[in-house]
Amino acid sequence: MSLAAVVGASALLAGCTADAGAQGDSAAFADQVAAIIEQAEAGGAGDAQMAILRHAQAEGELSLEDARTAARAAVQCMTEAGVLAGYGESASRSGLVVPEWSAEAAMGDEELDLAIRVCDEQEASWVNQLYQTQPSSLAFTEESIEQTAPLVRSCLESNGYPTDPSASPADVIAQALEVDSDTGSAVDCITEAGIW
Repeated sequence: MSLAAVVGASALLAGCTADAGAQGDSAAFADQVAAIIEQAEAGGAGDAQMAILRHAQAEGELSLEDARTAARAAVQCMTEAGVLAGYGESASRSGLVVPEWSAEAAMGDEELDLAIRVCDEQEASWVNQLYQTQPSSLAFTEESIEQTAPLVRSCLESNGYPTDPSASPADVIAQALEVDSDTGSAVDCITEAGIW
């Protein structure tokens, strides 16, 4: 039996090229990246990951290429530690792209599990967090949600779950997530709409 670990695709976010130049976004990003750099320094991030974070701080956004570089570095670190690891990307129909790594170790192999965790922390963890939660990614995701909310609303209603006509796109998505949970994913309007 094996244990597979995947990082990078857990959030509905990705680094896109949406305009992050607005004053509010710039200030939010500056605060966010400063906090993540502090966490990364305290949490064992390696020099390469710190360089990516500092580059993002200087540029005002973390690029897709830098996120890919970090995920690939985690894979290389894991491979060198004897872990079967690989690089991939997840993308939704709306165009959100998230670099990710996957790794496999024998169930209960604490040494390889530790190597996976250490490599992620050293090479990719904070880059991945910043990449998926930066203002440009959130704005891109919000736009995607607004575009797909009518599909989600239609799916809910066709499955017998009426929606409030005045509900915001975010409220419709929240309702769909609740229905998905309540039905054990029998009614999964989020996936049906291609959001993630």
